[in-house]
Amino acid sequence: MTTITETVRDAPVTRLFLFVRGTDDLANACQQVGEFLAFRRCHKSASLANECFLGAWVDEHTVTSFPQEWARPLSATQTLLLTMREIFALWGIWSVASIEAVCLETNERMALSHNLLLDALTALMQGNTGTIGSYSPVFACGTPMEQVHAQINQLNHLYPLRIGGPLYCDPGTGNLSLQDKLLYH
Repeated sequence: MTTITETVRDAPVTRLFLFVRGTDDLANACQQVGEFLAFRRCHKSASLANECFLGAWVDEHTVTSFPQEWARPLSATQTLLLTMREIFALWGIWSVASIEAVCLETNERMALSHNLLLDALTALMQGNTGTIGSYSPVFACGTPMEQVHAQINQLNHLYPLRIGGPLYCDPGTGNLSLQDKLLYH
């Protein structure tokens, strides 16, 4: 369980999160989500288009059954409330949610981290024994590979058998991909 409260300073408080039915759908979902966000940017529908991705959860059940909001203990005296602010989806295949985190006791908005979201997703899935789920953290294109590997290793240590490969996001376009395209230019 995460015990460090991450209050908002310079970190984004609302983050995009991708839910995908299966690993076979991940590449197409990344492409389709990127195209949709590019369309939204061109048409000045910036509510989702300018937010940053945090990660992707691959699980066939969660893609259609995640709650609009859910609470979970953050510490012995604090409760984290995660709220889906806006959702768009290709129903049954993938969904993108704009997620906001608030500490219920202080009413402070919190910066989402991989650990906060993974703790919440793991707790949410505990009641469904048939659900395993895997998490792929999203990194900005051009993030040094040492940093990507260090974060993946840390997450693997904390959440064994739950961490998939990284995804990469171009912050300028919002495009998601399974590989860092900056490495290949």
